[in-house]
Amino acid sequence: MKDKTKKTSGPARLLIGDADTCVDIEYASGFHAVDPIVFFLHGRRRVLVVPDMEATRAQREAHRCVVYTPRALGVQRNQLRSTSSWAAALLAREKMARVSVAPTFPLATARALERKGVRVDVVDPLFPDRAIKTADEIRNIAGAQRAAVEAMRAATEMIRRAKIAGDRRLMLDRKPLTSERVRACIDETLIRLRCICELTIVAGGRQSADPHERGSGPLRAQDPIVIDIFPRHLDHGYWGDITRTLVKGAPSAELTKMYRAVKRAQHEALQRLKPGVVASGIHAGVVKRFVDLGFATGVIDGKHVGFFHGTGHGVGMEIHEAPNLGLRPTRLRAGQVVTVEPGLYYPDIGGVRIEDTVAVTPTGWKYLATCEKGMLI
Repeated sequence: MKDKTKKTSGPARLLIGDADTCVDIEYASGFHAVDPIVFFLHGRRRVLVVPDMEATRAQREAHRCVVYTPRALGVQRNQLRSTSSWAAALLAREKMARVSVAPTFPLATARALERKGVRVDVVDPLFPDRAIKTADEIRNIAGAQRAAVEAMRAATEMIRRAKIAGDRRLMLDRKPLTSERVRACIDETLIRLRCICELTIVAGGRQSADPHERGSGPLRAQDPIVIDIFPRHLDHGYWGDITRTLVKGAPSAELTKMYRAVKRAQHEALQRLKPGVVASGIHAGVVKRFVDLGFATGVIDGKHVGFFHGTGHGVGMEIHEAPNLGLRPTRLRAGQVVTVEPGLYYPDIGGVRIEDTVAVTPTGWKYLATCEKGMLI
């Protein structure tokens, strides 16, 4: 992985974690940590503290980093498994009495450092430049997005091939077509393309009215089927994200109206994307469009209905990262990568969501991969 950091000046920063719990370490150092490690950054100085077994790999893969093991820092034998002790020993060697950490920094370590006289400042975000992607990063995200599109097309073709039984159940190869079968098809496609997606959504009928319901059981004709695929590429760790809503057979008039409203809202939101635009304004435009089209948002019988999530989110080394296309008045910048995913959800009908991942360009935006947007199959 190439060095992606743009600025390393400013306060000293301290990070603890592995590749799953603290992606900032890999972002800033280039090292993919399997187990928890310590990373320190101050100006041009970058230091990693890793277990003995990872020292050689860290020296080979990390970008311009000094690599220590706990033993080399003089950590006592009974503390060799304590990353708090590693951090304290490192800061003592660096003669550092103040560090900035992320909100997710381990509280026990922060308290231990404070007892040793180190001031710990919580900064959010710790690496604000992560929101602006380099050309290499955009290519990586585009690669994951192309895999998501191919998986979506495989799932769509599976539903297209299905036959409609008398009870509206979809049948494929004389067996009921279920959320689980479609999800397996998606997973197999992604694995072939060097990607994984652990929580793929294939939710049919009323299940689709819950945005994060994964879906289970038989799929039926005339019902909405929301498919949300968000793969992470195994080679570089970047994510893609796409959602489509499909219907096999003739949908109801209400469902057709919902789909057209969501597709129009997404189109209008995309047309507003460009540097300098306030993200909350894009979200407000989607909310207003739905209201104008007669789709109310609120709580009915204890359930949220209408449009009750953000319009989009950043995508990169995490599936959800800055910027957020919601209530925050963040100004968009060229190089950011975001999803645009309005949706409508009503328990008696189901849900409709359409999502694409796009890059903000100097003059507007561009798809990172294109995919058909038809409801009927």
